[in-house]
Amino acid sequence: MTPEELSAILNLADVNVDGKLDYNKFCKLYVTTNEQCLKTALEKLEIDSKMRLQQLGSHLEGSPESAISPIAKPSLRIPRNIDQETMLNRGDGRNSSLPLPARKYKTSVSFNISMGANSCRNSKLLEPNSLKEWQCAQSKGCFFLEENGEIISHQYKVHLSQRSSVYLTIRPLNLSQEEGLPSPWLSVDTALYLFKENEGQANLQLMCFTELRNREMYGWSGELGSGLYYLIPFTTGCWLKKEKKHIAEEAMLVCRGEKGELFLTKKFRSALSDIFDIIDLDGNDLLSLDEYNFFELRTSGEKCDEDAWAICKENFDTKKNELTRQGFMDLNLMEASDREGDPSDLWVTLHSMGFNKALEMVEACPFIIEIHAEKCRPRIKAVHLGSGAGHFEKAICKSVISKGDVKTMDSHENIFLHTYKSDFRITTVLENKSEKKVIIHVNNELSKNCLNNRGLNIFAVEVAPKSTMVCQHVVPMNERQEWVYNSVYSLVS
Repeated sequence: MTPEELSAILNLADVNVDGKLDYNKFCKLYVTTNEQCLKTALEKLEIDSKMRLQQLGSHLEGSPESAISPIAKPSLRIPRNIDQETMLNRGDGRNSSLPLPARKYKTSVSFNISMGANSCRNSKLLEPNSLKEWQCAQSKGCFFLEENGEIISHQYKVHLSQRSSVYLTIRPLNLSQEEGLPSPWLSVDTALYLFKENEGQANLQLMCFTELRNREMYGWSGELGSGLYYLIPFTTGCWLKKEKKHIAEEAMLVCRGEKGELFLTKKFRSALSDIFDIIDLDGNDLLSLDEYNFFELRTSGEKCDEDAWAICKENFDTKKNELTRQGFMDLNLMEASDREGDPSDLWVTLHSMGFNKALEMVEACPFIIEIHAEKCRPRIKAVHLGSGAGHFEKAICKSVISKGDVKTMDSHENIFLHTYKSDFRITTVLENKSEKKVIIHVNNELSKNCLNNRGLNIFAVEVAPKSTMVCQHVVPMNERQEWVYNSVYSLVS
């Protein structure tokens, strides 16, 4: 907000009889005004569709209301003085396909890959014969969709005390549903990338990633040596995207009884129970301080220290020094009571955990990881909640380059297109070995039954000098039907 806007809020805020600022009223006024500023800005952006681009080659659809977050995060600002050619280079999906004179292609390369229906049966994940005799460790986690479209998740350390055959799997977690229907996020694709620590976390070696599948479960089996490993979950973003659904009526979170006492609605308690199941990483139906802190980091950005945790245990139901499900419910009820029934803070928690105004979890995907080892008891521990940073992007590029097919742009031997194909995913990586940045125009209009993580059939990406980057992930929209990946990559002059 500008200094003028902030000054206006201060002037409007009520003061007490002693002439001091009423802080509670100021906070409410600040939040309300901030949200209104966001609405106004988004409505202005709607006037020109090209201004809705939030990142190079990506486009997030949705109404202005659906894009507003209750969490005060820095927003990506797009200058108004961007000229038309700059916007074309950044690739708006509906306009960049027009045959404008300013757009010239030096050269192009095309890919055409036909995949059969139910093709994932060709690389089915099979359990080792004696798996029931192996020792197992497991942990839950969750993918969360950020406001800018980035996906973050829990990340883990894995320890093997000796060399052993290992069976590693990940699958979406089906939470209890009131109607008895399967969770909507079961269609989200998942994967695991396993790294070996070599002289510190800064130097991680990619060991393997899950390439096999059995229905919703993705896995890998092989032999691993003893030592410490880092395990990073992954999803392409083809299915986990910003929600476009318009919610007509906001769900009730709290109500008052006949005597005026507050209580949580049945629907809100169900949502909190699902959240409890997600953050209970070890699945013992209790929340440790470490597990609760991942929840706090996600919803408030801060950790709960030992002193605050001790007070929490004194006031809410615990067992074995861990918070019970009922204690977690009471903690949220106390939060509502402290705000005299105002659900604003509760909605911050719900939106952070991927819920919409109808209390549907649409922007998160909980999962469960299992590690079986034949000769030792594996150990797994969640250590971080984030995106994996640059080394993870490099690992994906490395895996595609090592296992995929490669083509060069005709007459440009320094620009390579690497394509990795499994039975359920196609990933393209662009490699620029030249000394100059390049802009690649991508056209997927002739693809059939395909879904990509960009959300566009036509887009452009910029590749920095001497670098590699993931261009797009593609998955079948309907696995029961044939899908055809047809993509044309053109170098823009």
